[in-house]
Amino acid sequence: MEAPSSRMKSAMSRSNPENSCLQNSRVPYGVAGRDYKPVLRLRPACPLPLTLRTRLGRACTGYLSRAGRLRPSVQAQATAAPAAKSFERQYPLGKQNQLEVRVEHGDSGDQKVHLHTTLPGKLVLHWGVEGGQDYQGGWRLPGGSARPDGTIQYKDRALQTPWRPNGAGQQLDLQFQGPEASEALNFVIKDNSTGRWYDLNGDNFHVPLSLDYEQQAEAARSSPKESRAAVSEPPLRDDQLPQLPDELCGIWAYITWEAAGCPNRSQDESSREYQNAIKELKGYLRQRVTVDELWKVANGEIKYADFKSSQKTQDQAQAPPSPPSEKDVQVPEELVGIQAYIMWEKAGKPDGADFSNDARKVLQEQLQSGTAVQDLERLLRQPEPEPVQAPPPKQEQQPEQHPDQADQAQAPPPPQAQPEQVQVGESIQAKKRDPLQMIKRAAPLLSAAKSESTPRPLGPLMAAAGADETCVWNRMYAMGNKQELLVTVKQPGGKEGATEVTMITDVAANVVLHWGVKKGQSGEWLLPEKDLWPEGSQDAGTGIAVDTPFAPLQSPEADLQTEGKKVPLQQTRLSISSGHDLNGLTFVVRSDDSTAWWRDGGSNFSVPIPGASAAPDQKETPNFEDEISREIVEAEQSNAWTLMHRYNKAHDLLEKVVQGKTEDPADAMARIFVWLRYSSSRQLTWQRNYNTQPRILGSAQERLTHKMAEVHSKTGGEAQEWIRSMLGTVGRGGNAQAVRDEILNIMHRNNIGEKKGTWMESWHQKLHNNTTPDDIPICEAYLAFMESGGDLGTYWRVLSDAGVTRQRLETFDRPIKEEPNFMGDKKDALLGEFRNYLGILKAVHSGADLNASAQAAGSAVPGSVKGYLGYVVNHQQSSQILPLIENAVEARVELQEALAGNRDLLYLDLALENVVRSAAERGSGASGRGSAALIAPLLQNLVLSVGDNEELCYCLKAWQELPGSIQSGNSASREDALKARSVVDRIRRAIAAISDSISLRVEPISRAFGNAFDVESWAVELFAEEVVRGGPAFAVSLALSAVEPALRASAELGAWQVISPAEATGKLVVVSGLHEVQDEVYTEPTVLLAKRVSGEEEVPEGAVAVLTPDAPDVLSHVSVRARNMKVLFAVCHADEPLQQLEALAGKTLAVQTSAAGNVTWEEVEAAAASSTSQAEAKPKHKMEVKVPEWCGKWVLPMDAFKDGVVGAKSKNIAGLRGKLPKEIALPPSVTIPFGSFEEALSSKANSDIREKLDSLMSDIPTHEAETVLKQCRELAMQVAVPEELQCQLKAVMKDAQIPVPESADRWNMALEALKGVWASKFNERACLSMRKVGLDFADLRMAVLVQRVVPAAYAFVIHTENPSTGAADEIYAEVVAGLGESIVSGMVPGTALSFVVQKTSLENPEVVMYPSKSDGMFVAESLIFRSDSNGEDLEGYAGAGLYDSITMDPTELRKVDYSSDRLLQDEAFRKDLMTRIAKAGLAIEEALGSAQDIEGAVEESGAITVVQTRPQM
Repeated sequence: MEAPSSRMKSAMSRSNPENSCLQNSRVPYGVAGRDYKPVLRLRPACPLPLTLRTRLGRACTGYLSRAGRLRPSVQAQATAAPAAKSFERQYPLGKQNQLEVRVEHGDSGDQKVHLHTTLPGKLVLHWGVEGGQDYQGGWRLPGGSARPDGTIQYKDRALQTPWRPNGAGQQLDLQFQGPEASEALNFVIKDNSTGRWYDLNGDNFHVPLSLDYEQQAEAARSSPKESRAAVSEPPLRDDQLPQLPDELCGIWAYITWEAAGCPNRSQDESSREYQNAIKELKGYLRQRVTVDELWKVANGEIKYADFKSSQKTQDQAQAPPSPPSEKDVQVPEELVGIQAYIMWEKAGKPDGADFSNDARKVLQEQLQSGTAVQDLERLLRQPEPEPVQAPPPKQEQQPEQHPDQADQAQAPPPPQAQPEQVQVGESIQAKKRDPLQMIKRAAPLLSAAKSESTPRPLGPLMAAAGADETCVWNRMYAMGNKQELLVTVKQPGGKEGATEVTMITDVAANVVLHWGVKKGQSGEWLLPEKDLWPEGSQDAGTGIAVDTPFAPLQSPEADLQTEGKKVPLQQTRLSISSGHDLNGLTFVVRSDDSTAWWRDGGSNFSVPIPGASAAPDQKETPNFEDEISREIVEAEQSNAWTLMHRYNKAHDLLEKVVQGKTEDPADAMARIFVWLRYSSSRQLTWQRNYNTQPRILGSAQERLTHKMAEVHSKTGGEAQEWIRSMLGTVGRGGNAQAVRDEILNIMHRNNIGEKKGTWMESWHQKLHNNTTPDDIPICEAYLAFMESGGDLGTYWRVLSDAGVTRQRLETFDRPIKEEPNFMGDKKDALLGEFRNYLGILKAVHSGADLNASAQAAGSAVPGSVKGYLGYVVNHQQSSQILPLIENAVEARVELQEALAGNRDLLYLDLALENVVRSAAERGSGASGRGSAALIAPLLQNLVLSVGDNEELCYCLKAWQELPGSIQSGNSASREDALKARSVVDRIRRAIAAISDSISLRVEPISRAFGNAFDVESWAVELFAEEVVRGGPAFAVSLALSAVEPALRASAELGAWQVISPAEATGKLVVVSGLHEVQDEVYTEPTVLLAKRVSGEEEVPEGAVAVLTPDAPDVLSHVSVRARNMKVLFAVCHADEPLQQLEALAGKTLAVQTSAAGNVTWEEVEAAAASSTSQAEAKPKHKMEVKVPEWCGKWVLPMDAFKDGVVGAKSKNIAGLRGKLPKEIALPPSVTIPFGSFEEALSSKANSDIREKLDSLMSDIPTHEAETVLKQCRELAMQVAVPEELQCQLKAVMKDAQIPVPESADRWNMALEALKGVWASKFNERACLSMRKVGLDFADLRMAVLVQRVVPAAYAFVIHTENPSTGAADEIYAEVVAGLGESIVSGMVPGTALSFVVQKTSLENPEVVMYPSKSDGMFVAESLIFRSDSNGEDLEGYAGAGLYDSITMDPTELRKVDYSSDRLLQDEAFRKDLMTRIAKAGLAIEEALGSAQDIEGAVEESGAITVVQTRPQM
């Protein structure tokens, strides 16, 4: 049985061309309920009088009836009787599964249906039959005793039977006997485990059962051509139609929309038109038009209009008789009676009025939109109580009401259909792309603009003004044709002296200054006093202005040349004595014949005059250092100011950026963006003392947005991001005159008078004089008002949702104080008129509206985009989220190459991004772990939007390399979930970096502008957050949040990761980053909740616990320090516990860790922390560090590594010689011993440096020691390395077979690395750390271990006792690509590959965490100079990692792609490597007799080299 046409599956659920069976987005014929809508064949009752029908309708408790009884004589069972096979077919289900259907006929005429599928899941067959005894049409349901086990009846319209596993899939057999033999079986398949439906091309599977029927069809198909020549071939049945490709359906919807004139449609209208496009295509297919022919139309080879006219009305072609569709569904007359009665009541119960036709129409519309009959009956019998609303202000007259309306009924709003449940939906299977090919590598073109720009004639004067200390203000204004005006304000005698205003221009024409003065804050022009008039000035005759001619500038400063030519300059100067009461000058410039006028972006020029006594309430203008901000703030203070002026000013500022007149293009773009965003969010005035006609405003918008597109094409990186965001704050403008003209046309066409005091006329006047973006929500509110039958509550609700209040309406320059009146007799006409008018408004004011953007882009839309775009335009609010997002993202991908400089395509790209964000917000929360399917397209969407997208491209690649079960949100193994968790960590860091970058850039700007513009405080506080939340990164974050709980559960990870187990009681303090408080000394036990921990910080004194959502390596410096100090240190991976903790800030908590790795806490009395602290305080032996003497040699070979001469690193390496298996290598090493730095300082060449160092070291402050220590490091880097040391180092290195740098330059690089290690003793962490344990910082001595850099593919760090659990029988290790510094230093965020292994079972390592680091540290073949101090390995003190190890060649941070690395992809390789690393660790522990902290490297060949080891702390 064929599914009803209006139930055709949406294209978002369509599969690729090779598929013929598709996942359905809607339930098929016969299904009702919350998820899907029913289709009923209802038999109308006998006609009755209206009043009787109404009463009968109210009394009825049910309305469904069937003619006849179903006889239970259909048996479903497995049989083995001989049978003749009459029908056999295979259907693909999705990409990988099949459905097999076979029909056999027995000798007795029984019909046997065998069904088999490879689909997994909990499947049910949703089915019914056609034909058989007492068949009345529609689906007939077989009787109860004959149904297969487990069959249930679904609401009298279908049966649902579970499938049974058969080893190679699932199967089901049906048998129809005797009078129940039927003509056809109709069915679809539902997977109850996922809620997905599978059908045939949007219709039901239709299986012929009658042998006669099938033989007749076969005979017709096999008859000779000549026998059929006299008659046309019959149309194809739906089950014979070829599959319609997704892209073809999308393109067809797009070209039919174009052919209709790109109308502005509601979402429901768009969805219907999309289905109509598919219906049209099927009509052509039924008439045997090939898919190839249709593709020619879609690709433009055949014009759509020509093709359509060449066909006979194929779109009306009918398939063979099919079951009743939704259009056949008739409304039960009892419900018509109820609806008519309700409408009659609402109309005031007029005598003799019959509303039955109107009622039937309303109910039919609801049924056709998918509302179930049961839902309609429930709504009519038990209507929702109407919300109580405050009565609107009384209006004495309602002139817009038609005279005949007084007694006319107003139809109530029709019952609302239940919204479809949001689902992930089926992927469109977009083509795979290499994410690394999407990296944007082009440098910003504006970076060279400054050096390449043409010299400016006034440039030297501008530079001189900037260097003049008496110049308190200066500004350069563009005058067109590359001419400029320079204005300077100087106070040569200081603040108490006179003020001189000088204006110089290179305009070729003779010009005149037309000027006035300003006082107070009114901004109005005032006539200057005559003593201010320069020579030659005349009264302009306006009573408010003076005309002063510019005179040729004759001074030496005027002798300026550009490109070898002298440029004539003109000047005028005003002198204003002290004690004045002016706050500024306002002026324009004109030619002396008044044929040309110059303004500042459409408004008057304005120059501030310092020295006036400000009024008590006068606000001082903030002092901005950058010129862009100063110009913006000054412009906003203009007395006459509108959106037009603002847009013109923004255009001129962008032109400055293009010309290279700003130091930092990205900063300049961000400032303009913040300004325009404040404007678009109504935080800045849209109209002040000036009316702008729509035509003029539209021209300003068009000029600005084309400039934005130009600048976008000339920038890259962050600057390009801001210019793109800027576009979203301004409408495209263009034909704005239509805004003014069309409203009047609408009123005239519908006989609505221009009568003052009516809502329509007030809005008309506003549109006529000053249209603004507010007109869009006003129009939307009016449409909602009309659609609701005149509900004023709906009108105000739509306005409120858009941020338009009654107060705002009433404060327009042309206020709207009235409320609209409902004109029922004009409803349909006005709805059509204003929907079209809304499109006009959006085309002008709402650049990123999808329909308006697609219409404006027109022929510029590449052909490859149209299929995807057609789908998106028609499914913007679809409940199927994944195909909507994928289509939008694919459209964006195909747009990218055409974007450069094309404003309309940029707007379309923005609109598509908005669709993706909106869909993600709807889908992520409702889809749970299924949101995993959204992550790849959402990441790709983010990649397209971000300027510096390299890390995001690596994140996308890593996600795409994960197993399909992870990407689709299905259940996953622990191993796969761990891999996914590491990728999610990397993605999280990438989007956090984007969020931080945006906030750091715009937050200070938005605060400064907010203060300058008197923006509401809430808007200032939320500005940066709203920018972040409105961007594409937030959508990725939503999807990750939905997926992470399931991933953690599958990976067997709790919410917490305990790095240093302990119990702690203290006051909870929340800090943004541990680095901010590392030098604090807490006087009471403190539990820190630090939102950021990099791994290189110190645990501050007094802290008893550190809790964080950040995840440093378990073997990072801070982790080791925490364990050494017995400080509880744990990472939380879930939001809820962190939110609970943050709410307890300032409270005293007792925090504990469990053996299972959980963290618990409880609130206790403050005294508990003090008593616990005292109880735990134990006398400690005084820690001392021995100060070694210099041994008299500058460099020592390994044989001379002894106590008191070199550090533990050197001694341990030497001590391992001959004690390790041959497969574990040790690097050749030499060491510069203790005291060498101090000895070098004692030389005459370094005496000055030593004196300065001694002075600084004698007074290192307790807090903020870094300032002094930085000076110490700078001095250490200036030390002259003794010549003798250099000679010995070369000789000993040569003997040890360590390559000596050959060139002088490279040798100097080696010496710089040596001095860098010496200088690292003067670092803040080391200073703070030594102070905490009572060590004297001056006693520290630094030996330096010199080795060849091992060319490492991987590096590892081993703790031969598990540091997290303290288990002595378990080894813990971490592995990364590149150098091991990325583990221990904390410089590279993210986790390493970590594993544990029992010492008794080294062949069976277990991965704890897969790597999530974005970068690796790499260096060329080189030398490394390692710190080896006397303060690193004291008993009870973990000094490791406090000092630097420095390579001779610069260490480079490079992106790492673990998704393609053998470490992740090759399980055998990974297991072997982990086993060999563990064996090396155990061998070293046994050789040295204690638990060890080991660092090593793995070369490309697989060889393992241990580079250092020390006792594990």
